[in-house]
Amino acid sequence: MTAPRNSRDDAPIKKARTPTRATRRPATTAAARVAAAITPAAERPLSLSDRAYAEIKQKILSLEFGPGEFLNEMGIASMLGLGRTPVHQAVHRLKADGLLEVIPRKGILVRPDSLNEVLALLEARVALEPGIAALAADRVTPEQVTRIRALLAQSGRITHQKHRQQFMAIDRAFHGLVAGGAGNPILAEAIRPMHERSTRIWHLQVWQADDLAVTQTEHEAILDAIARGDRSGAARAMQQHLASLRRRIMRGR
Repeated sequence: MTAPRNSRDDAPIKKARTPTRATRRPATTAAARVAAAITPAAERPLSLSDRAYAEIKQKILSLEFGPGEFLNEMGIASMLGLGRTPVHQAVHRLKADGLLEVIPRKGILVRPDSLNEVLALLEARVALEPGIAALAADRVTPEQVTRIRALLAQSGRITHQKHRQQFMAIDRAFHGLVAGGAGNPILAEAIRPMHERSTRIWHLQVWQADDLAVTQTEHEAILDAIARGDRSGAARAMQQHLASLRRRIMRGR
């Protein structure tokens, strides 16, 4: 992607957006909402660097900062209402996460996920999530099952592609709750960044009209196996779900 003409620190972010009602609210409010989802409680209250990290990461994962887009620290700092130092620190953390790339004399690039990276992400999930589902079949509580069923009841009503954003949020919550049902916080923490990165898969131009309905059916199969305590069935259903996702991505590439 062509770099901005002016890559100095005071250059505006490419494709500047008109602030919405949400972005005009104080940065602390938005940061607190994001941090609640991605930061352990023990690390709160957030430092300025943590706030910058949380907000920039959310903008990347939601595609507000699009793959291949060039940014700069001063422009980000102005948008978030923060100083340049916490933004600089956050950028380097996000670079380590593989979400940003710093290119000398050009700016900060939001890294586009190549097909190979998407497939590597799914491969990593296949290595962990069937085992997580099996543990959930052993350890999930009735209250957790009820919560997951209520979540799937919501997604079952929005399987049309026009609801993809809402369905995407439920998909991430579903996998997070299954991980919580496994009763192993280390595994839950290990899989969480993969679920975050997987959010961007939903924005690939590969999806067909029935894909949300297919995903819904696969989620229900996973939960049914977990709820009846079927370890091998839960692991198999999760593995089939991820294999199905991989096939559908390859079909539409």
